[in-house]
Amino acid sequence: MTEFEILMLQAQSNQGTGAYQVALAFSVWVAFRVSMNVSENYSGNIGAKVAGTAFGLSTLFFFAMTYAFWDYNMQVTGHRLASLKAAGEEISAASMQYVANIGATTTPPEFSLIATSPVAIILQLSILVLILTPIWGPKAKA
Repeated sequence: MTEFEILMLQAQSNQGTGAYQVALAFSVWVAFRVSMNVSENYSGNIGAKVAGTAFGLSTLFFFAMTYAFWDYNMQVTGHRLASLKAAGEEISAASMQYVANIGATTTPPEFSLIATSPVAIILQLSILVLILTPIWGPKAKA
């Protein structure tokens, strides 16, 4: 595989992941709306609370998976470029900088659903709290 092919594969992976992320951003918004609807209209209905929670957690799972795929795409690109360089091929200065920035090696990366970025962890925990608190938390006094 050439440097160009590696970078094109990364671009295609990022486009697909980005399109999926847009759909999931909408799904997160829907989960927020479901959470508020359950809180306002079905606060005494345990079935509605469980269904709203299940929808919210499922949405968050796929949101986290999308971030994990994006992170993996970035890591595997660095790995492929590092492997290409180790095989004696010439790669551009920009690709060498990318490998250095990612910390890529010739050891293949492993896919993980657990976010490594503190920002991604904070984002996912915030979404979790914003979905679950209206459903299970105390009701605001009017």
